[in-house]
Amino acid sequence: MTGLRVLLAEDEATVAASVAAQIEALGHAIVGEAASGKEAVELAAQTDPDVVIMDIMMPDGDGIEAARRIAEQSPTPVVFLSGHFDQELLEGVVASGGLAYLLKPATSDQLQAALALARERFAEMEDLRDQASRLEQALEVRKLVSRAKGLLMERHGLTEQEAHRRMQKEASRSNMKLADLARAILAADPFVGDER
Repeated sequence: MTGLRVLLAEDEATVAASVAAQIEALGHAIVGEAASGKEAVELAAQTDPDVVIMDIMMPDGDGIEAARRIAEQSPTPVVFLSGHFDQELLEGVVASGGLAYLLKPATSDQLQAALALARERFAEMEDLRDQASRLEQALEVRKLVSRAKGLLMERHGLTEQEAHRRMQKEASRSNMKLADLARAILAADPFVGDER
């Protein structure tokens, strides 16, 4: 794992110094240190870190809420750090999208493992989101083309294959994407043009 840009959010100065030293010794860079949840959200927006290490209990709001706000402005993997463990905290971490949960004091090996795991899981989640988005777009295009084919079939007495072939030829001749041609066909029809 190459060096990561890490935002550290920890309100206890001695703990923050210790964790920062461990992170740097592992070959990562601290791009910002926050002592509160609000400051963590602001620094995340300014520094665009690769990963955030977030204390759960901090002044002016907890780390779980800060992680939610960071995810809203720019999704970033979060590793939570806490002095204690309970089920309610774990549920909050999971709900906020946290990707790892470490108990203080964390060893360098634990930090390295949590950072690697968080980055890998985050990359996988981003890939799944991208795939879902592409599938959704493909489905929308398919629906659009299907509606345009249906219109051609109805207006010109074509079979589905003939309508599709005609659309493909016209798209090729006009140097258009099939979806753009389908939109144009639907927009040109006075009965269908305003429907979406």
